[in-house]
Amino acid sequence: MEDRPMHELLVAAADGSWATINAHNEQILAILKALVREGVQTGEFKVEDADEAARGIITAFLPFFHPVLVEQRVQEGEATAVSVHAQIRFILTALGTSDRTTSPKEISVI
Repeated sequence: MEDRPMHELLVAAADGSWATINAHNEQILAILKALVREGVQTGEFKVEDADEAARGIITAFLPFFHPVLVEQRVQEGEATAVSVHAQIRFILTALGTSDRTTSPKEISVI
């Protein structure tokens, strides 16, 4: 947001579905799929379809990485840290984490 030309470039790239943005999103999705599969294998997550769960996670985080939605949050003065922590708790619950006491602050964000 502070670097307007860069922000506008990211908005154009996201809106235009540029190949670089699509590749980046696919890479993030691949990482999430691997993390969810690992969580299922270790018994940490309780989901039937790890790939579907990963797609749900990336969709749930869309407001925190799509440049237009980020700009909207900033303009509205939303407390992003509070919102992202709430979203992490929601996602962990959806994944059926075995330890519901895990704090979002303990989770390393990719």
